[in-house]
Amino acid sequence: MSYDEMTLIDLKTLCKDRGLKVSGNKQEVIIRLMEFDESSQDNQPTTFGTQVANMPGSMPVTPQVVYGKMSSQGIVISRDTGTTSTVGNVIILYGVFRMFWALGFAAFGDGSLGWLLAPVAFIVASMFIYSGILLVQNYRNGVYTTIATFILSGSLSIIFSGQNLNPVSISLSDGGMMIPFSMMCTLLGIGVAAIPLLFTDDEMKEGWPPAIERLLNRGDDKTQIECQHCGHALLVPVGYSGRISCPKCQKQSTV
Repeated sequence: MSYDEMTLIDLKTLCKDRGLKVSGNKQEVIIRLMEFDESSQDNQPTTFGTQVANMPGSMPVTPQVVYGKMSSQGIVISRDTGTTSTVGNVIILYGVFRMFWALGFAAFGDGSLGWLLAPVAFIVASMFIYSGILLVQNYRNGVYTTIATFILSGSLSIIFSGQNLNPVSISLSDGGMMIPFSMMCTLLGIGVAAIPLLFTDDEMKEGWPPAIERLLNRGDDKTQIECQHCGHALLVPVGYSGRISCPKCQKQSTV
């Protein structure tokens, strides 16, 4: 397996499957995986498949395959991620609604507060759509991004609530009674966004999509060294000291 050709998301997924830490940049994660490979050459594969029809039992069943993965807690059966996708689609639709709401104020505003707040509302709507896309793609950070966006949206709704409609607050002030209503709506949105953590947390992906991971890791400081055994070029984080494994010759060197 060539770890260098894999994305950071895939590498962290391997770490999670093997019960290893998932934090760190790409080179640190590669080093962690190679050290694990070196110390457990005879480990079982991290995935398995067995036909249910061949399982012991007294009643015949329709042949099908059950897939799972090995983790530090044992075998985890793969579960349906439809809950996360459903929540993500709901968030996307809500973001689209908020975007059209903002565009309406931008197109027909007359220089009032609603017209001035339209760009802010457009940004908030875009954040809802983006976080919904992350949820559809089954990223755990999609949950956290959605919750943060609801908190931001709720705060703006309370700050700018008043007698005139505006794109960041659809509640009209009525003796202050609509402020608790805005808070309740925000808490409801946070609860909906957190549903995937209750039902599909074990199956959610760590980190961010590959394009964002590359952007976030662009500033990482690394130095290149040669393998002491085969001369293969290795990228090591600046300041790292310890043992590393070469993906080419599978031998360890000391840094």
